[in-house]
Amino acid sequence: MMILIVRNLTFIRANEHHLIKCFKLVDIITSIFVDLIDEELTLNCLDIITNISKHLVLSEVNCGHILVQSLFTLFSSG
Repeated sequence: MMILIVRNLTFIRANEHHLIKCFKLVDIITSIFVDLIDEELTLNCLDIITNISKHLVLSEVNCGHILVQSLFTLFSSG
């Protein structure tokens, strides 16, 4: 449920700047995404990452390299 709330907040452009400043939130979202455990969670996290990606600096994200690998894994399986 919390992921859906964050996902919906990211669809409003004015919220992007505030959400990206929540480093712990970004770490949690990227961690859930890279685990690729649950398809629905992964897709919701992908929406969030898509919406805030223009503000992401991969070197500042705890799992930036793994995030990129997970994106390619998801796209190649899809």
